[in-house]
Amino acid sequence: MRSVLLLLFSAITIASHAQTVLVMDFVKIKNGKQAEALFFYENNWKLYRDIALEKGFITAYRLEKTTADSSASFDLVLITEYADSSMYRKSEDNFRAILSTARPNGPLLLNELQPADFRQNVFVKVTETLYSRTKKRKK
Repeated sequence: MRSVLLLLFSAITIASHAQTVLVMDFVKIKNGKQAEALFFYENNWKLYRDIALEKGFITAYRLEKTTADSSASFDLVLITEYADSSMYRKSEDNFRAILSTARPNGPLLLNELQPADFRQNVFVKVTETLYSRTKKRKK
């Protein structure tokens, strides 16, 4: 019994030290192709993350729109949140399985433009959360 309690306490301690991992993709929309880019993300990127969320592979996702300026040459920030670094390390395999099932013939495209025709991935940042708090919204 004592070893079971020790094991349980150790698991709780490890879980409380798990750090959320965020992956942020910064994307520049090319040649005024906003419609194609937003169609692509809504019908592919979002779909894949909805499935990943249902399967417990990720804990959240967001697509943020911004205005490119002289200090930031990107229009969109795609954010995917993982419960911890272990889930992040599994993400490539997890998403590969999702893509092959959800879109076996490749992504849906607007006007048959390929992603390279309407977007440029400027850079990617991976972060680990040190502190976080979310205020619950009132209904």
